[in-house]
This record gives sequence, C-alpha cells and structure tokens, in this order.
Amino acid sequence: MLSAALWEDEDFAQLKVEISTLSSAIPAPVRAMVASTVRHFAVELVDELWKDLAHHVRVQALFDSEVIARRFRGTLSQWLVDIFPKEPIEATPFLMRQAEIGSTHARIQIPTSLSLLAARVFKRGIYNNLKHTRLSRDEFAQAALYVSGVIDVATAAIVAAHLSGLDRNLRAEEALRQVSIDHDFRAEREKQKASLAEWAQAVFFGSHIAGEADGVLPLSRSEFGLWFSHRANLLFGRTAEYASIARLVAEADELVRRLHDEADPARREKLLREIRQIVGQINNLLSVQFSHSFDMGSAKDPLSRLLNRRYLRAAISREVALRRKTSRPFSMIMLEISQFDTLRARLGEGGADTVVQQTAAMLLNAVRSSDTVFSMGRETFLIIRVGSDAREAAAFARSIVDSYAATHFSIDGQTVLKNTLNVGVIEYDGHPDPRRLVDQVANALRNEKGGK
Repeated sequence: MLSAALWEDEDFAQLKVEISTLSSAIPAPVRAMVASTVRHFAVELVDELWKDLAHHVRVQALFDSEVIARRFRGTLSQWLVDIFPKEPIEATPFLMRQAEIGSTHARIQIPTSLSLLAARVFKRGIYNNLKHTRLSRDEFAQAALYVSGVIDVATAAIVAAHLSGLDRNLRAEEALRQVSIDHDFRAEREKQKASLAEWAQAVFFGSHIAGEADGVLPLSRSEFGLWFSHRANLLFGRTAEYASIARLVAEADELVRRLHDEADPARREKLLREIRQIVGQINNLLSVQFSHSFDMGSAKDPLSRLLNRRYLRAAISREVALRRKTSRPFSMIMLEISQFDTLRARLGEGGADTVVQQTAAMLLNAVRSSDTVFSMGRETFLIIRVGSDAREAAAFARSIVDSYAATHFSIDGQTVLKNTLNVGVIEYDGHPDPRRLVDQVANALRNEKGGK
C-alpha cells in the first residue's frame, strides 16, 4: 500500500492529475480498441522484450530459473492488460498499484533500466499493432497519445517508488550491519579466533595422519569461513581489513588444495608454514576489525534480545546476493512456541516472558555463528540457516524441537514439562523477493500446525 506521505509528494500529485486528465480526454471507442489490442498481443509484446533482455547480464542473473522467468513474464503480460482497461482509469488505485510494483522491484533489485526499456519496447509494439486496426487517422493519433501517456505515467510511478524503496533498503542494510554486532563483542572475537585456530589445528594434524588431510574443509567452508561470509560481511564488509581477510581465506583454500595433492614431505612442510602465516595474519586483522566495536544492543528486541524483524528483509537480500555469487543454498526455519496462549494463562505474563527468553537463549546456543536468529513476534522466531539445503535444515530444526521437548523450564517454582515448538522449513528457491520467502516459511509453519 502506498504510504500517505508518498501521496503528499508533489511528483505523485502531478502524476495523478496527468493520468486523470489523459483518461478523461480519450473517447470510449478509442480506449476500448487500445484495451482489446493490448489484451490480444500482451504475450507477444513481453516475448519481444525478453529477446532484448537476452544479453542483459543483471536481469538474466535475477531470472536464472525458468520457472521464475516464466512467472515474471506472465506478471508483465498481466500488467500491460491492467494498465489499459476499457473503462476510464481510476487515478488513485492505478498509481498505488504502480508504486507497489516499484517497491517490489527495489526489494528484488531489478534495475530501473529494465522499466525504462520495457516502456520503450511496449510503446513501439502497441503502436505497430494499432496500425492494423480499424481506427481512423485521428483516432490512431488519440490512441498513440493515450498509450504513450499511460505507459509514461505508470513507469514514472514505478521508478519513483523504486528509488524510494532502494533508499529504505540501504538504510535497513546499514542498520542491520550495526545491530548484527554482538552485544558481547569481546566474546564474539574470542569465539571466532577459536574457530580459526580449530580449523588450523585440523589441517596440521590431518596433514600428519594418512587419509585425514582429505577430510579437512576449505577455510571458506569451515565454521569460521561461514561466519566470515555471512556475519562479518555485515559488520566489516566495507573495510580494507575485510577485503584483506577475504583474500587470505582464498589463499588458504588454495594452499589446502595443494596440500592434498602434494606427496613430497619438504614441500608439505613449506605449505603448512604458509598456512600458519596466513592464520596469524587473519588473527591480526580480526583484532583490528573488532577494535572498532560498539554496542547496539538496545536496537534488538527488548524481550528476547534477538534481532528485530525489521532487519529481516536486508538480511535475506544479502543472502540472496551471496547465493547468486556462490550457488550455495540457504534455508529458513520458522519456529513458534506451541499453545502459547494456554501457557500464558497458566504462568501469567511474567512467566510467559521468561519462557520466551529461555527459548531465545536456547536457539542462540543451537545455531552457528554464521546463522542469524530473528524475533518475529513474542512467541515466534526465524532462523536463516546458511549453507544448508532443505534436508539439512529440516534435520537441524527437528533436533531443536526434540531438545526443546526434553527441556524442563522452571518458572517461579512451576515446572513446564513437554513444551513443544511448531516448525516450518523451506529452502531458498531462487525467487528474488525476500517478502515471498518469509511468506513461504510462514505457510510451511501453518501447514505443519494444521497437520498435527
């Protein structure tokens, strides 16, 4: 829904006047002929646009799945039909719809150049098809004016909302970067240094035990590597130190690959010394990065101390971008405390809050440093599980549910037994809209509850 603030914007007020004036000035027979022509040729017009996009790298990357590309093309065809109704255009609903589309484009990062290209292709295609209708010369001129005006106003509204959405996304991403900094920054630093040391130890021990070296993960896929790609990226992604660590991680992976293939003992020792040096350099760079720490704990959900859901869209968008670069899967897990209303009636508000806090703490202890846990409401939580397909994420979710069911909560002398979690799990399917992904995992949760 378009915000009230946006309707007060001078540009949108002007667009409303333009579309109202244009629609009322076009005779009904001309408007009906345009509507009929567009309806008949909408699919062909979109096919023509798709040919022009064949070499548009950014757009093709967004729609690398045939299913998603087909769905988007169908949406475009319907959009063309919708903006040219037989009856006069109602300015407010018309502009609201275009603004919604622009906001969606911002979320899924469709470039504005696509909207402008589509406008040119569609106008040209509709003109050519209108030439073969029974319109007189004067009626054709009116139809061409109408088509051009409607598409121009629609595109202007889409682009304006798109730019506004991009601005919101940038602000949310920056906020997410800040609140992702752990409340206990020193503990996080030590945890990641320990993870890095554990990986290095596995490499050194594995290199001296026959067959063990082949089982060592690359640094980029280790516990530390996942944290670095998915969480440190938010914290330090724009710093020179982060870029240096990224380069060193890639170098470490290459050295490990060479270590697996090297049989000469002297050369293996040399490779191990280089890996040790890289680990030391990464440790030093981590210390520099963490030295710029600051506390943003107040921006978290005050009850659970988890990240607030208003940062979820930015977090998903970053994972989608990483998915395009690495092709590694990620999944979403939504959990809900079962029969929470009954629990609240039994324990009171304070007792119910304690259960929420203990549940949140349990989830934080269960996930990896690279995963992210959000509060989605009082008794509902969401986990972004990185590097995991649906099967692994479902197994992880089931382990949480089983552990939770076996946990006894002691609340003001009352023991809460056999408390359970409802859970929904989905794997990212390639669709670029974060909102759709959240809706999917919410539906999975509802279906799971309905099946009980």
